[in-house]
Amino acid sequence: MRGLIAAIHVGLLDMRGDLRRFVLLIACLAVGTALIAGVSSVGASIRQAVEEDAALLMGGDVEISRTDRVATATELEQLRAFGEVTSVVDTNVRARANDKDAFVDLISIGPGYPLLGQIGSPALAPGDSAYELLGLRDATFGALVNPLMLDQLGLAVGDQIELGGTLLDVRGVLNGVPDGAVRGFRLGLPVLITTDALAVLSDRTSPLPGLGTYFRYKVLLDKLAPEAGRAAIGEQFGKSGWTVRSARESLGPMVHYYDLFLRFLVIVGLASLLIGGVSVWTSISAYVAERSNVVAVLRSMGATRARVFIHFFAQIAALTAIGVGIGVAVGAGVAQLALPVVGRAVGIALPAGMHVLPLLVAAGIGAVTAFAFSYVPLQQAMSIQPVSLFRAKGLAAPPVDWGALLRSLSVIPLILSGVAFVWLATVMTDDFMLVAAFTLVGAIAVVVFRMSITAVRRLLARSPEPSNHLIRYALRGISGHGSGAPSVVVSVGMALAMLVVVLVLQVNLGNEYLGASVFDAPTLVASDLFEDEVATIETMQAEGDDIAAFTTTPMLRGQLLQINGNPVTAEQARGSEALFLLSGEVPLTYRQALPASSKVVEGNWWADGYAGPPLLSLHESLRSGLGLKLGDRLTFDIFGDQITAEISNFREYSWQGGIDFLATFSPNVLEDYPSTLLAAVTAVRGKEQALEAHLATALPDVRFIAIGQTLELITSALTQLSLATSLVGGLAVGNGLLVLIGSLAAGQQQRQADAVINKVLGASRLEIVAVTVLQYALISLFAAVIAMALGVALARILTGVLLDVEFTVSVPVVLGVSACAVLLTALLGALSIRRALSSRPALLLRAMGNG
Repeated sequence: MRGLIAAIHVGLLDMRGDLRRFVLLIACLAVGTALIAGVSSVGASIRQAVEEDAALLMGGDVEISRTDRVATATELEQLRAFGEVTSVVDTNVRARANDKDAFVDLISIGPGYPLLGQIGSPALAPGDSAYELLGLRDATFGALVNPLMLDQLGLAVGDQIELGGTLLDVRGVLNGVPDGAVRGFRLGLPVLITTDALAVLSDRTSPLPGLGTYFRYKVLLDKLAPEAGRAAIGEQFGKSGWTVRSARESLGPMVHYYDLFLRFLVIVGLASLLIGGVSVWTSISAYVAERSNVVAVLRSMGATRARVFIHFFAQIAALTAIGVGIGVAVGAGVAQLALPVVGRAVGIALPAGMHVLPLLVAAGIGAVTAFAFSYVPLQQAMSIQPVSLFRAKGLAAPPVDWGALLRSLSVIPLILSGVAFVWLATVMTDDFMLVAAFTLVGAIAVVVFRMSITAVRRLLARSPEPSNHLIRYALRGISGHGSGAPSVVVSVGMALAMLVVVLVLQVNLGNEYLGASVFDAPTLVASDLFEDEVATIETMQAEGDDIAAFTTTPMLRGQLLQINGNPVTAEQARGSEALFLLSGEVPLTYRQALPASSKVVEGNWWADGYAGPPLLSLHESLRSGLGLKLGDRLTFDIFGDQITAEISNFREYSWQGGIDFLATFSPNVLEDYPSTLLAAVTAVRGKEQALEAHLATALPDVRFIAIGQTLELITSALTQLSLATSLVGGLAVGNGLLVLIGSLAAGQQQRQADAVINKVLGASRLEIVAVTVLQYALISLFAAVIAMALGVALARILTGVLLDVEFTVSVPVVLGVSACAVLLTALLGALSIRRALSSRPALLLRAMGNG
């Protein structure tokens, strides 16, 4: 034991003067570990909140919903057999008071609501029944109203508010509902009433097209576990048009976007650790090469291979502990700061708290990565013999005999470290296929880079030399014995390949976010406008300065009768959009051009000026909701006429770009039928209230609905995620550049020695610099070409399998980063010989000989 402690002590003492050279290595390990620690901590908090508080988030264990009708008495009886049941109806209506209008997200509750949790209202003490508070008093029902709406309409508790044309008493303020997280983003400000009050509203139609009514029933299970109950209820109700959801399935769309972001961070973390591993490899390889004389002295004094291993392993362990420790601390700290922010965005309480297991896993992954990538340089150090003292000193470590290594028992630690990495990464990601694919691709990439540069060097050695002496010397530097080209190609290539993966995924994920947020959210919308009213707004836009944008869309109503000649009564609808389309007369429109807020996901939009047979564009959810496909024919009843159109494309659209329609016809089909116009008005920033007042004065009979604030909340959250994605991508780029800088440490003394010899032989400084720049530009260009192909291929797989978003490649970004890497590598290669060019050859060679 004393011998072991002494060996460790000597190894740490030997490293004291060289700590600064390992700053890049520590930084790379810290970045990768911090990303993994932070991602794992946030993910663990979300999983814990969903799993442990699932019933509270849902307001029950299971929820069933549909858009076309309430549950029948028989269905309610069947549902009550599973446990306690309550009902909620979500819809949108118009509110009016004091000659002011507001757009309402109306929540209508049945007896027993909420089954779990508490409605946020000062009017309700714990245990009080909201259903009783809002019941009929003096022939009037009551309502709990969002405080912002009270301010907008100039109301106070005790006043009356008109909802859907019916007066109700304001009996309290509504601060929140316990199942708010599973309601997702809703247009309008929330108001809570009872289902009895909803039944007496004189106008229950939504003020805007496409916003359906959702009938929800929540079940608090008596006997079954949540998953078993969800399966049993799904078996009984899922085939009859009901959507059955658990708490996780019911969480709003922001959880989906954050889940994508967390997956992206996992990929970046794994990529950063792989890049960090490359940094460990190159740094330790260069360090072993430069300390080969120390090793040779130790061996000549009787040190065994094991003693040499312990000497360098102690140093690597110390560096790893520093880098991984910093990464864990930073990752844990960032996670604590991020949890409340993420929680508010997704509507789930995520208090700051420490999760030990994710931090231990992150530390384990960082440590295993460092060991795995330093193991081969350690084997090189162990193979140094005392005879090297009588040869060129400090210039290179013995080459690795891969065949002997793979055939010996020495390969076992390398295999075990690989297994440990896969196991720990699987624990972190809960996705073995992702980790296995990442590990396999990383190994294949190293082999590809190594075999490629070996083949090129052999080809150069057998090819005739070019006449230009600069090119000739540069190619000799690549193909010559002792060249650092293989290590530079592998390190630069691996770093670039991971950077390409991260950047391509960042662009694709950013497009997913920005596709839902780049559109200017309309401030006000109004339906059923006529041409003269549209003309008035256009005049206001031309003459005033408070309207930034104004668009109109024709709107009429029709009922779907047949699908491919079969009555829709025989169709089995799945999902709210499909149920809404089959619910009766629904809003329809026709368009020439594809709206900016829409994206075709299958098929093609009709050509400009199209005048052929009727075509139809449908929301993409109807593919699965009704089992539709391109070429299917749908028949609608429009003003008594039956119009059949062929499905031309499916599209997805974002509410942030305004209200859209489930079904859109091609031109020259519906123009002859009576229609009104749906208008969307976007105010100049800061003039929203002035515009609303001007429109109310100019068009007193038109009810404009303010939806901009709600849409901007969604847009702001998605924009922040997009920015965060870009920042993380930039962090990965920075990490990759650190590796590029560190990779050139490998063979630096050999380059300096070559530069000194060339200088002594009469080469000018300019020629030496030109040869070095050209040499490393060619090496890095070769690595970049292979890295781009490997990176794009891996990114394509990860985009489809892990992120499930549309795949695109930003060629300028990939080429730009690769070009910067090539230029940086060439520049750093030239800078690495500046000492040789600025010092006297004898002094430098003597220093190298003594180093």
